[in-house]
Amino acid sequence: MRQFFRRLKVRQKLFILLAIALLGLVALSITNSVWLASQNSIQQHLTTLNAYLYQKEKIGYTSNEWRQYLNSAQDNFTILNLAIYNPEGDRLSATHTHLPLSITQESLNETSSKLSLLAGPNLTFLVELEVHTFSMFMLDIMAITFILIIPGALLIYLILNVVDRLITRPILSLIDTTNEIALEQNYALRAKRFYPDEIGTLSENFNYMLNRVEKHEQMLRSEKEKAEQARQRAIELSRSVHETNEQLASEVKIRMRIERKLTEFQKYLNNIINSMPSGIIAIDDTQKITEWNRGATDLTLVEKEKAILNPIEEACSFLSMHKRLIQQSLDDQIINKIERIPFKQGKYPQFLDITIYPLLDTTTNGAVIRIDDVTRRSQIEDMMVQSEKMMSLGGLAAGMAHEINNPLGAIIHTIQNIQRRLNPNVSKNQEIANKLGLDITQIRGYIAERDIFSFLDNILEAGSRASTIVSNMLQFSRQTAKNLQPQNLNQIVERAINIAKNEYDLSSGYDLKSIDLITDFDHLLPDVPCIPSEIEQVVINLLKNAAQALRDFKQTKEFNLDWYAHIKIKTRLRSGQAEITVADNGPGMNEDTRRHIFEPFFTTKEVGTGTGLGLSVSYFILTSHHQGSMHVNSTPGQGTRFVIRLPLTPVRVDDALTV
Repeated sequence: MRQFFRRLKVRQKLFILLAIALLGLVALSITNSVWLASQNSIQQHLTTLNAYLYQKEKIGYTSNEWRQYLNSAQDNFTILNLAIYNPEGDRLSATHTHLPLSITQESLNETSSKLSLLAGPNLTFLVELEVHTFSMFMLDIMAITFILIIPGALLIYLILNVVDRLITRPILSLIDTTNEIALEQNYALRAKRFYPDEIGTLSENFNYMLNRVEKHEQMLRSEKEKAEQARQRAIELSRSVHETNEQLASEVKIRMRIERKLTEFQKYLNNIINSMPSGIIAIDDTQKITEWNRGATDLTLVEKEKAILNPIEEACSFLSMHKRLIQQSLDDQIINKIERIPFKQGKYPQFLDITIYPLLDTTTNGAVIRIDDVTRRSQIEDMMVQSEKMMSLGGLAAGMAHEINNPLGAIIHTIQNIQRRLNPNVSKNQEIANKLGLDITQIRGYIAERDIFSFLDNILEAGSRASTIVSNMLQFSRQTAKNLQPQNLNQIVERAINIAKNEYDLSSGYDLKSIDLITDFDHLLPDVPCIPSEIEQVVINLLKNAAQALRDFKQTKEFNLDWYAHIKIKTRLRSGQAEITVADNGPGMNEDTRRHIFEPFFTTKEVGTGTGLGLSVSYFILTSHHQGSMHVNSTPGQGTRFVIRLPLTPVRVDDALTV
């Protein structure tokens, strides 16, 4: 089918495509008409049935007889079931038991949309009917269809005329000219240039080639005339002139062949350069652009026509600071390379590698600049560095966890024993109290009045949280398989927000409730395989860091009444992965800080305020336990944005490491 379509003429191809578009439009029109017809209210067509009821009504008729009569009296409906009611609303007869025994306006509103009420002179009828919308609106559908076909055909005819005038006629004129030249060998003919487009350019190039051929032809004729005159003067010179003519003819053919080969080779080289994923820019000794490939256009969004013959800094502003290295490559004929240049063309920052190659063994001085987007490679390198650091932290985490677990277990066990020995329902407690002449209920009341039970609960809760933190630290040294179960990610984030509000409001010296928390959840997000407690821990760490940054930044914004502290939390489905975004409008961070925030024990807080483990633990949980990722984008003075991505299907650890 593809080969058949390629062999068709341009007019035939356009006709087929436009015909397909017209058929699609007709199909859409029919579908729209049927849909519009199906939206008409049934009540608009019930007046016909009411008319039949007033023409003929007898109390002796049964429900089946009435249904047969009404079906035979009209064609717009099919009555499926029917019930007859007296003026008081009690059912007298029915064709089906699911119809109500009595009717009121409220009960009628609660029935199916297929049920309709018909009021006769003496009786009330409740009918379940089906409207024949397709047959009722068939004439309208056909009219709309013909109305669309006629303008569509006229549109096709007009488009074909335009194509014939703009494309087909110039091409046929060029073909006729070439055929006439081939048959008559008349190189004085010229192709007509209709329009300043590609075909017109082709005609100009063809005419230029004819001029060259005509000049060569005239030169050959002149030489032949001279040779003929020379032969008349002297027979000895005729052979030499004849050989000269043959040599000239051969040179003309060779030159034409060479020009054709050079043109083909030039196109081949241009295709190679444009096919390269890197940006390729050629410059002369004055640093003006002489070549610009498609990769450079994709990177800078500057078209080739606007870049050629312009200074390099106008087309690539990020290269202006490296003009000295470019000039050094031009002067000293050496290769210079600049790595990881920050670049931001779109929404997210990128990193570029720039290599400057001087042109060698050429008559003109120049250089070639290759620009490679290494953003993904830089991210992978950062991830590998963080993974190595987290692995080295595993041994330390395991040792600390084992040492801390023993006193934690003793604390939790002791608190539980205290609570159990203060319980009046335990017989042993009651026995000892009676032996000492004490009332255990009064003792428990005193303890409750002094909030000692709250102190015990706080100690138990803190010990449990510490035990959970120790368990998370042990994960650094254990490569055991994680049991990931599908969970509602929006609910997990909501729980983390509530925990952060209640916990850090009391313990960290700032009020998270005073910060505007803006949530934007994708409620169509499918369940994500994860460990809910670990994802909650990650979100809480991010909220804690954002709140602390906003608290410190707020002091510098007191003069700005338009600024207010806020944190935006958003969930989305993007590129087949679940995405959580936590963004604040705080102080942000510079590039050097951003590159180290996932390192263990790295912190920008004051001594004693932070441990530097929150983000590193979060990074480890996402990459190691969930095979996900965490990225950060930050601009000083404008805020920070963390992006978490989790796969929707569980990934084996071996597969993740292979990738």
